[in-house]
Amino acid sequence: MEPTSQELLADLYGHDQDAHFDTMQLREGLAHQMAPAQLDKFIAAVEGTGDRAVDLETAMSLLNAIR
Repeated sequence: MEPTSQELLADLYGHDQDAHFDTMQLREGLAHQMAPAQLDKFIAAVEGTGDRAVDLETAMSLLNAIR
């Protein structure tokens, strides 16, 4: 069974509501947990926000939107 977006990001962020990750950190942290095409879409969505780093809530919203 494929992990949910909440599970993927909870592992990466460690449930730290104040953590912010840039696209390199997200790519490295999720590389072995997501299909490459889905990861590319997610990274593109993060880059589309214009922010250098995103928090857990933003990352969750973006990942849910591309699933």
